Amino acid sequence: MADQKIPQDMQEVADQVTLMQARGFDVSETDVIREALKAGFQAIVDDRMDGNYDTVRWDDEFFALQIVSFGDELEGEAKPGEGEADFVEQFKANANQVWFKLDNVAAKVIGR
Repeated sequence: MADQKIPQDMQEVADQVTLMQARGFDVSETDVIREALKAGFQAIVDDRMDGNYDTVRWDDEFFALQIVSFGDELEGEAKPGEGEADFVEQFKANANQVWFKLDNVAAKVIGR
């Protein structure tokens, strides 16, 4: 899935789910959104750092997207605000708003 375009909205998520299911993969919208958010946040972080120095991963509950260094040190994380839905639900409601939030978090963590 890494070489495929990162879905930017729910239409692209639905298209990817349909395509992957047609190819025999058992995936859901949530699976595709989680992977899209992780890959998209990684691309944002890489762009802001002018290269791939840190890695983005989900925490164990798929609540926060963490930025970790080569030494597996937590550099920062993006998580929903108090009382907000998780990122998957936010993406379903307004994908552009989630990408904007992730870009803002990357700017704060990386400092540019």
